[in-house]
Amino acid sequence: MKKFTILIITFLISLNIANTSYGAESNYLRAKFTVEDVTETNFKEITITPYRYKNGSKIQDDEDTTYYIFMPTGYLTKSKSASFVADRNGKYPFTVYYGSTKKTFLYTVDDIEDDDSDETDDDEIYFTNKLMYDYEKKQILFHMDIDKLRTTTTPDGTTVSNQVNYYIDDLENNSVYDLNIIIDDKSYKYKIIKQGEFYLLAALSPVNYVSFSTLVEYKGYNFTNESNYTTYPLKDIYDDNGSYEVLVKSDSGTSQSIFNINVDGIDYRRPDVDVELLEDDTFNLDIKDDFGLDYMITFDGQYVPIDNRNNETEFTYNHSTTIDYDGDYLFTVVDKAGNRTVENVEIKTKKDFSKHKLNLDVHDYSYTDDLFDNKGMAYEKDNDDFVYFENILPAYMSGSNFMFKPDSSITRAEMVTIFCRLNDLPYDTNAYLKNKFTDIDNHWARDYISMGSSKRYVSGYKDKTFRPDNDVTRAEFCQMLTKISAYKSKLNELPASSNYNFTDISGHWAEKEIIKITSRDLITSSNDHFYPDKPMTRAEVVHAINMLYGYVPSYLELEYTNSMYDKYYNFKDVQNNKYYNDIIISLVGMYREKIK
Repeated sequence: MKKFTILIITFLISLNIANTSYGAESNYLRAKFTVEDVTETNFKEITITPYRYKNGSKIQDDEDTTYYIFMPTGYLTKSKSASFVADRNGKYPFTVYYGSTKKTFLYTVDDIEDDDSDETDDDEIYFTNKLMYDYEKKQILFHMDIDKLRTTTTPDGTTVSNQVNYYIDDLENNSVYDLNIIIDDKSYKYKIIKQGEFYLLAALSPVNYVSFSTLVEYKGYNFTNESNYTTYPLKDIYDDNGSYEVLVKSDSGTSQSIFNINVDGIDYRRPDVDVELLEDDTFNLDIKDDFGLDYMITFDGQYVPIDNRNNETEFTYNHSTTIDYDGDYLFTVVDKAGNRTVENVEIKTKKDFSKHKLNLDVHDYSYTDDLFDNKGMAYEKDNDDFVYFENILPAYMSGSNFMFKPDSSITRAEMVTIFCRLNDLPYDTNAYLKNKFTDIDNHWARDYISMGSSKRYVSGYKDKTFRPDNDVTRAEFCQMLTKISAYKSKLNELPASSNYNFTDISGHWAEKEIIKITSRDLITSSNDHFYPDKPMTRAEVVHAINMLYGYVPSYLELEYTNSMYDKYYNFKDVQNNKYYNDIIISLVGMYREKIK
């Protein structure tokens, strides 16, 4: 038990006393309280020292004088004084027996910071927040408008302003970026996730310890056009660690993306406490918690700090105080999240202290109910087999009017758009100013074509045209995959396991590229003809891309992807397609199984 800094408050209890008479002299019991701060905490150690008062004078106790004192938890001690550590505000009852006389003294603690208080702040902070895209810097910007000049702190530093503009430099695809903004000492937490061209902003409210949950509000973005985007759901409740799905969809319904957020950094569970009475009449405690243990208050009022700097999940403790009587023995264990477990150990194998037995009316006060109650959900050990899924490649295809059109051809503009999405290019609205194509100025894919051509994903023609609406042939697709530098390493990792003898590619301008792609089975044919100048179909494209990225789903991964497809999509023309699995992966995204 820690040493205490001395802050002694001494007074006589003359008011606020609950009396129960046991004999004519019951009114001569008095009590003196001293209070000491517990170092490194805001807790209070309350010490009660009973004494007797008769005929206007204090009766001096001798060596044999003892009092039976029931602590706020109900634990009985036989001594001249007793101490108890209060870690919460409230009225703490101490019941004192002397002979046949009994009195209950209440000590009120009201200066401990109360995590459960619902006090309102007179200076409520009003603000709006959103994500923005700086097209010149090609960076995401987190922006806040605040109701007035306030002290704001971001990872960049502290300033006084009515705005926050914070650039996010290292926002990686498919990973959660945690951002904490402090305004006038109040903390506001956000999660920002990028998935291809889509962005999700999640604003987390403080933990609600009434329902043990966190309210989360979502906002969705895609900065490649001027469409408005909505999230489904708009708000969510995080009530435990696990996977949460959010759909970001344009109001026109032309584009959407599904976010899967694996939440494993929250904790609402209270500690698991297992108490055993040993042969030497002391208690041994085995404590488990998945957040990090903080402290314990024992049945006899001792404060026990738990040195758990490494956030270990288990703690064993032997409480050396021996017990002599039957009764209820309470241990209060608290973790670093503020969750608390009050473990009541009922002992029936010792002596029954019948003369001064604790009556039900002694501590049965409604205002003490919240002093010794459990806070947080009952502890449940995490299932080691619980499966999380993480997105390893965002969705890159879409359809329209409930049709995917798997057997339709794909245009050059659509193909370069897919390559830009797959390779996570920062969106650039000024790229088209640098290109020399004469036929894309008013095309919907103007920016993608300019971005992709600058990366040499595709090239134009000698007459300075790009011909964006021309179909991509099978030969051209093979050439594109072999030319893109980002794909060279992926191709080298795939074994060249097949040797096709196509009769229609000899002497073709893309013969080498066709052999390299088909030997890896990215594109196949049903006979000895490859048909190099036929258009690629949309289904063939997504199959080749998924193979190139090495997505061979396990049963659970495919089941999970299919469940998301069934939930958010309903294309009428894909169910019986031989590339069905590849199609739904291109629509939903690629997910890997992640065992916690």
